[in-house]
Amino acid sequence: MARRSDPALGVFVVGLALFMWGVIADLVVILLVLGGALMLGAVAATARQRRNGPAPEVTLRPGGRDRPWRRQP
Repeated sequence: MARRSDPALGVFVVGLALFMWGVIADLVVILLVLGGALMLGAVAATARQRRNGPAPEVTLRPGGRDRPWRRQP
């Protein structure tokens, strides 16, 4: 399986770096705001993504009766 870079993770890391630079540089407000905005935007962008594939199976019983380990031999 080939690994690919995740752009949202890269944006989040850059935002975190700017935020930490702002903290280290005696709370430079513009760096704090810019870093926070980048981190918030990256999280919001990934929260809206749709997942591919079928919906997960949801049952109220753990396992359900159709599972192979629940069948009676």
